[in-house]
Amino acid sequence: MNDRPAPEKVDPTNCDREPIHIPGAVQPHGVLFAFTEERFEVVNVSSNLPQFAPLQPGDMLGRSLADVFEPCSAAALRAALDETGATVGSLIPVRFAAGGAESVGSIHRHDGLTFVELERQEHDASDAHDFFGRTSGAIKRLQAAQTLESACAAAAAEVRKITGFDRVKVYRFADDFSGQVIAEDRDQAVESFLGLHFPPSDIPAQARKLYCLNPLRVIPDIDYVPAPIVPNLNPLNGQPIDLSLSVLRSVSPIHLEYMRNIGMRGSMSISIMRGERLWGLIACHNREPRQAGPDARQAAEMIAQVLAWQIGVMEEEAVTSQTLKGKAIQRSLISDIEQLHDHRAGLVRNSAALLELMGASGLCLHSREGVTTLGATPPEAAIERLVNVLGRAEGTELFQTDRLSALLPEAAAYADVASGVLAVPLSRSPPRRVMLWFRPEVAQTVRWAGDPDKPVTNVEGELRLSPRKSFAAWTEETRGRAIPWQSHEIAAAVEIRDLVTGVILRNTEKLERVNSQLARSNEELEAFAHVASHDIKEPLRHIEAFAGMLGESIRPLGDERLSNLVGGIESSSRRLRNLIKDLAEFSQVGRRAKPLASASLQQIAEEVVADLHQRIEETAATVEIGALPDVHCDHNQMRQVLQNLLSNAVKYRHPDRPCHIRIFTATLGEDERRSDAAQGAATRICISDNGIGFDPKYAGQIFEPFQRLHGPDAYEGSGIGLAICRKIVQRHGGAVGVETSPGLGSTFWFTLATPPETRTQAPERSQP
Repeated sequence: MNDRPAPEKVDPTNCDREPIHIPGAVQPHGVLFAFTEERFEVVNVSSNLPQFAPLQPGDMLGRSLADVFEPCSAAALRAALDETGATVGSLIPVRFAAGGAESVGSIHRHDGLTFVELERQEHDASDAHDFFGRTSGAIKRLQAAQTLESACAAAAAEVRKITGFDRVKVYRFADDFSGQVIAEDRDQAVESFLGLHFPPSDIPAQARKLYCLNPLRVIPDIDYVPAPIVPNLNPLNGQPIDLSLSVLRSVSPIHLEYMRNIGMRGSMSISIMRGERLWGLIACHNREPRQAGPDARQAAEMIAQVLAWQIGVMEEEAVTSQTLKGKAIQRSLISDIEQLHDHRAGLVRNSAALLELMGASGLCLHSREGVTTLGATPPEAAIERLVNVLGRAEGTELFQTDRLSALLPEAAAYADVASGVLAVPLSRSPPRRVMLWFRPEVAQTVRWAGDPDKPVTNVEGELRLSPRKSFAAWTEETRGRAIPWQSHEIAAAVEIRDLVTGVILRNTEKLERVNSQLARSNEELEAFAHVASHDIKEPLRHIEAFAGMLGESIRPLGDERLSNLVGGIESSSRRLRNLIKDLAEFSQVGRRAKPLASASLQQIAEEVVADLHQRIEETAATVEIGALPDVHCDHNQMRQVLQNLLSNAVKYRHPDRPCHIRIFTATLGEDERRSDAAQGAATRICISDNGIGFDPKYAGQIFEPFQRLHGPDAYEGSGIGLAICRKIVQRHGGAVGVETSPGLGSTFWFTLATPPETRTQAPERSQP
């Protein structure tokens, strides 16, 4: 592999700014007239007029069309110009009024002027039929081609037959406007360029623009002497004459030097247009001067147009096939999503077909719920970084690249799976949902026609860019690039995005309806529980009063059996009162809630320990409070959570060892933060004890209402305390859990979102 030399710093866009559309001269194989449109008076003429007729350029200025050409020719030109919307007319045989040989004229309008360009007639009428037959046959053979390669090869061969050039090549532009010779027909003595690449600078931007405006450029002899235009000013605007649409336009000296460097003296180029896009060129070269006459040029243009039509048909067939395949996959995808009730599961089931449709090696669905990956994808951390970078590109509807490392240098580390990225957002507002498709790098060895960097030359002390002199095959290995995303693939990705988005929206609407119904049901249940607990308290007071009176009445009798029965009534009444109290608290968690505000969890924990100091002292328990953060919470409810958890730790102490309780924080890891129900949660609050513990299989069940792991007489309590804790924490956007071991103790924990102003200050991790 050759290494490119580092050129000196010279602006490479010099060639792009060369004013090739206003050269001020024409090539001498034809003569040019410019007329005003209103009066058809000559305002400009090329200085080589005497070579075509016994006339002087200066004598023609101000003359009318009828003064310049004999009557029949003038009438034919006027008739062509009178055609509705005519810009470029057909070839018209004309003669000068002053005499001379018959010429072939073509007309065009530009910049308010009408141009007539004349060249010598090459064929007589008897040749017309044979010429038409050859052209018609060439077009039929071209239309019979089945592939892009065979169509381009047929076009090159047919144009060479018609024009007689030594080499005819079909040149295709890439997205960066570099080009490649994809078909060629040549004399065996001429060097082949087939398969070689050419840099964008070989056909600079303004030249490509002219190829879009004017499909034909001819240079019969690179050693021509330009014929200046007299005068070189447009009288309507005072600017140099614009020859963008002229066939005779004199070409850039840089291009003529380029032609000498490749050993060619005659050339012709014809544009291959796909709509308004310059798809490529049919480029003709000859070792000796060669002039393709107007008839041959028209035939070559027809072949270029038929080739463009063939290319369009083939591209549309490919797009149609891809679209039909995409629709089938979409039907399967929507069916599976509806069947599985999960868009992620539907994507997984159809992963192979989706990747094949997009020509991708990997797919990722990124959202707050997590990251779902299919096929070969970058590491999850790299995906997170990429999504963050894309998220900062405001207003970006879609992102695509075939060289990610050029935009994100760190992506070079995973270029083997994600050099190409196509990202389509599923939502525009945070939290962002993004669907990303990945393609691996495709290492290529590109064969350039010579070193693609233009050499710098010193001309009279000034550094200038000049055409390359060597066109020997020059290889370059490219890495970190994927196969570019095609427009129909991007369209397919957008359609799949819309499909998945539609499913998500429908599911969201269903969830909103269900949540609304659940919210109403919860309100009704809470209201019922509140009313029921209030109504039960009154008869309970009567039961307790009667039990007390009955106990006082039978106590003097000394009847132990009756005393036990009355004691049972009083004990059951107390449990029922506690249950009613807890039910009332459970039903009022949402009703009594206050707005969340920043609060010191350290202070709340110290208040709870102070409230429970008598119970703590009676049980000889010790409570250690670590450094606790400020949190966003309802102060009273958070106090209730800590009080319930601390009371449980004291209640379920181990009988054979002193009770020791710790309250501390543990920092969540990246995976835990993403999977946790709390947005922005970075801290876990832990209450750890060395008590009796319990079987871990009940770790989820214990937070349900009325769930007890011991009999009602073994430990006091209604079994609602932990359910209240969970309900409060969930209202704060957090989650609860427990880690436990029978006989060793338990660590109950819950997560909370830290205040926005302190989220960047994560607490130190403590070990239980």
